[in-house]
Amino acid sequence: MTLPLARRRELLSAAQRQGFFVIEDDYEAEINYVSHPTPALKSIDRAGRVIYVGSFSKYLAPGLRIGFLVGAEPLIHEARQLRRLILRQPPTNNQRTVGLFIAGGYYDALVSRLQRAYRGRWQTMNEALAEYIPEATHTPSVGGTSFWIEGPKGLDADVLARNALGKGMVIEPGSIHFLSSKPPRNYFRLGFSSIREDKIRPGIQLLAELIREAL
Repeated sequence: MTLPLARRRELLSAAQRQGFFVIEDDYEAEINYVSHPTPALKSIDRAGRVIYVGSFSKYLAPGLRIGFLVGAEPLIHEARQLRRLILRQPPTNNQRTVGLFIAGGYYDALVSRLQRAYRGRWQTMNEALAEYIPEATHTPSVGGTSFWIEGPKGLDADVLARNALGKGMVIEPGSIHFLSSKPPRNYFRLGFSSIREDKIRPGIQLLAELIREAL
């Protein structure tokens, strides 16, 4: 879900009144295929109640272990001191390389290319789901790298995931995303960022067959 601007302002007002902080993990801000991204909460924060965090893992490489934190100067100072107790820092040459990559405009160019590639995969998966699994519902999305699926009633996504794995397909059962002791079993997630576009439609067709067999 993406909070509308009015709700964001309400959240910031509540944070200021009640003295709490909001941690904004804006990890997929650049992956928007339909409209302009909603401004970050931090960009309209005038009271210093938002701590903005991000990472380069999604677009460059998870192994870099490089991210960033935007907050008030005293907070950044304290975070630096605390971090030293856990980990000194990523290798300096890695930090320097990433800095030069961003400064040279290469990062923006990379994100632009990824947007075009992901948009095609997102659209193909959206159309394939509507064609082959119309009885399932998926939350409308303006971006991201996965679809959240509510399967038909009576479907056990954990069993479906095991059966799909036997056919060379990996899906993520949704039960682990619920806090209740007896979560619903018919939810699952489909990622597309690492799947070739020509593989998506046959994959969804195969998944539809496995769902029918499971039911």
